[in-house]
Amino acid sequence: MTHKEATETKSIFEHIGDLRKKLLIALLAFIVGAVISHIYNVEIIAFLLKPAGGQHLIFLSPLEPFLFIFKIDCIGGIVIAFPVILWSLLSYISPVLSKKTNKLVIFFFITSFILLLLSLVYAFLVTIPITLKFLFSINIVGIENNFSVEKYLSFFITQAFIIMIVFQIPILIVGGIYLGILKTKFLANKRRIIYMILLVALAIITPTADVFSLAIIFIPCLAIFEVSLIGGKIVEKIKKKNKEKLLLENN
Repeated sequence: MTHKEATETKSIFEHIGDLRKKLLIALLAFIVGAVISHIYNVEIIAFLLKPAGGQHLIFLSPLEPFLFIFKIDCIGGIVIAFPVILWSLLSYISPVLSKKTNKLVIFFFITSFILLLLSLVYAFLVTIPITLKFLFSINIVGIENNFSVEKYLSFFITQAFIIMIVFQIPILIVGGIYLGILKTKFLANKRRIIYMILLVALAIITPTADVFSLAIIFIPCLAIFEVSLIGGKIVEKIKKKNKEKLLLENN
């Protein structure tokens, strides 16, 4: 009996028990990550405030300092525990998948994780500082610019999340092509429209009056899209070869 067949014979209670174990491991990893984050919260907060460039930030209520630290701890816990959470998910679903599908899923998860890390680095070093520099430069006569730490953190998380999604485009495109939902020829033909939509979206989410600054953000996104098309073409060729090989074997 194979591992997959053995898994299929498990009762629903055994599956629930396995799921509970994986969730418990993920939860413990998160708690440990949150504790580590709390221990080093001074360094983490200094790191997160660096893109503000020394801009004066304030708390608007007595609870805000506590909530701010709590959010930092939770975010740090998720980041630190993410590899364990990912392992828990993969180890739970892998027994019901074929060996080939398992390898494919692991490849996509690893690639997605690498792109996630790259997106966070890019957001921290490029998009967030550029956007903040522009927003902090806006002054209205008679009104003093005092920004809330809570709002700053929300802005930081939102910007980082948007860039994370943008950097996941290769996974979405290549995955869609592998599943037969998308075609590289269609995407290539609609390239101008996609570029325009991407440019408008980036101009909205990263407001700046400087064309050069917008180009710094826009050009890497174009590179990501083009790399996605190359990856998609490779996948299409592999699928075509496998299909031809299967037809020859059947004949």
